[in-house]
Amino acid sequence: MGLSERISNFVKLNVAKRKLKSRDIDSSKGNPLEMWGLLKIKKEIAANEELSYLGKDYGLKRDDIKEYKLYKFKQLLDYVSKNSPYYQELFEKEGIKSTNIKSMSDISKVPLTTHEQLIQNPYHFLCVSRREIAREFTTSGTTTTETADLKKRISYTQDELLDIVDSVISGLKMAGMDSEKDMLQIMYPTLTATWDPGLVLSKACDLAGFKSVINDSSDINDQINTMVNSGTTFIIGKSSFIYDLSKSASNLDKLRSLGIKNIICSSEPLTEEMKEVIEDAWGCTAVRQWGMTELGLANAIECTEQNGMHVNNPDFLVEVVDPDTGQVLPEGSEGELVFTTLNRRCMPLVRYRTKDLGVLLDEPCDCGTTLDQRIKNVRRMEN
Repeated sequence: MGLSERISNFVKLNVAKRKLKSRDIDSSKGNPLEMWGLLKIKKEIAANEELSYLGKDYGLKRDDIKEYKLYKFKQLLDYVSKNSPYYQELFEKEGIKSTNIKSMSDISKVPLTTHEQLIQNPYHFLCVSRREIAREFTTSGTTTTETADLKKRISYTQDELLDIVDSVISGLKMAGMDSEKDMLQIMYPTLTATWDPGLVLSKACDLAGFKSVINDSSDINDQINTMVNSGTTFIIGKSSFIYDLSKSASNLDKLRSLGIKNIICSSEPLTEEMKEVIEDAWGCTAVRQWGMTELGLANAIECTEQNGMHVNNPDFLVEVVDPDTGQVLPEGSEGELVFTTLNRRCMPLVRYRTKDLGVLLDEPCDCGTTLDQRIKNVRRMEN
């Protein structure tokens, strides 16, 4: 790499760092993910006269967050109606207009978006020119369907990728990683998609000032050697991968002596049985993380209370629907999780069916959060 290229990369890195809100969050003052989300929401409220009444006299309340998301949802309908060929055609056919959405209950009037529609019409969901696309990811997802062999193509702009990194940093801080002395060991097996979670996490650590090391070996001794040589304090990886490694350990005392503070299990559900085996092997807590490539890779993570995964609050409107009828279910009911991406410019998704079952908790958490939401008991739908 020549001098000019090194200087250019240095400048880009520092510009990126200045854009990250998560770097300024003090984890000792509350839940980092909620604080990060509130910074984003408050910034938008301050810049938008139509939202200026929210929290004006008494600080933000849960109802204010709902009003904010309703406004963002209506704004999104206008945006995709103008820029997305798919939604433009659909909304014109169905008579969908943002002016018809007066309350949260009206959102159910808008048709749901499915995996199959995304597979069949990937570029019809695009709202920007191809020149603005920084990365395109291809994935078949994790749910078994008749279209399982077909791929979904998901596109992101550079700013959207940076926002993903920002949310990842907040999630890592929530998991307890908030020191330059901490080392994150990234453990994902051979990939089946065109994106590498290890690289995303490694970049997030670089920008946050954390240290990281990647090891995709399925040999527990190789993983242990990396931990010893690198001083690993946190682990993140695919749930079943970490579970299988934990079961293969012949000397549990050696694992516990490594001093791992926390293990983040992602990419697939972590059952109670798997969680018990992992925690017993390593002598620390295993937390769940949930995300989808379509929604931005990292969308929710458990706190220390482990009573549901905290959702990336400012960027999503979450619903639970009956998987058979598509009807919105009352709060606290189990059903299919439906996500709307509120801040995406490149390829926003409106009422996207995740094909994952779960419960939405819209209430404060014992960890101290008061305004965000959590999803709980998440598992895949059976075919």
